[in-house]
Amino acid sequence: MKKVIGLTGGTGSGKSVVSDYLRQKRGFIIDADRIGHEIIKRGQPAYDEIIDHFGKGILDLSGEIVRKNLGAIVFQNQQELAFLNECTHKYIKQEILRQIALGRQDGQSRFMVLDAALLFEVALEYFCDSVWVVLADKEVQLQRIMARDGLCREIAHARINSQMKKEEYAAKAQILLDNSKDLPWLYGQIDTALKKITD
Repeated sequence: MKKVIGLTGGTGSGKSVVSDYLRQKRGFIIDADRIGHEIIKRGQPAYDEIIDHFGKGILDLSGEIVRKNLGAIVFQNQQELAFLNECTHKYIKQEILRQIALGRQDGQSRFMVLDAALLFEVALEYFCDSVWVVLADKEVQLQRIMARDGLCREIAHARINSQMKKEEYAAKAQILLDNSKDLPWLYGQIDTALKKITD
């Protein structure tokens, strides 16, 4: 049976770089972060629950949720983050399970990758044959987040601190990928780990 790799890591760790490389290696990618973006759009399952709780101040002129506005609230308030997670996780999980079923039937791929920042928080690791965690030095993470999202150092730091600690990730992983250096260094680690899954 086709193996499922659970791929996770903190914000700014470079998880998407690993996912892109695994796609090149004929992995069937299930992007939980993208699913999370989709389910909060207007007309989608989680939209009304979020607006009822946070109010219309997080909307743009077209009525769509502005993720940056929502993030500014939840990443500095653990109670609000807990509510958002409870609201969205159930819908994310349903869609992921649907896509895993599709991946099992896909004839082009060699394995599946469940790319999920909240892999452990949503208890998705139980659907995976192997869990891979992407790690990076904290300063590297900070620089990536600030450059990617246009955030100040303080907010970028708060985002990192709102997630699991490096030691917690490491304790739950079968494979640790160090993404603090250059791409050849990272790709070499991925190739070695992939042999254990596909051989």
